[in-house]
Amino acid sequence: MTDEEFRAWLADEVSGLRMTPEQMDDLLRQKSLFAQNLGSEDDVRRRDYQRRIVAYVAEQSRIATDIHALLDAAKRDFPKRMIYFEPIGFDLL
Repeated sequence: MTDEEFRAWLADEVSGLRMTPEQMDDLLRQKSLFAQNLGSEDDVRRRDYQRRIVAYVAEQSRIATDIHALLDAAKRDFPKRMIYFEPIGFDLL
């Protein structure tokens, strides 16, 4: 999904009242931090995170191999914050 598509999807979530504008802004901040620190899919900085999931929540990075553990910890530590994550070097499916 391109950044433009992601933003359009978020705007649709807000207009459908499934997300608040503040949640959208929070998620976009976390995505921006991810991009600043890990760049695009071919960025060499990603080499250290192969087969891991990298997330940003509350302006902090979180790295895990298990998505459920990552989400549970992020929700526990920052219950009102949005979580942006991407698997590096693999698909979650």
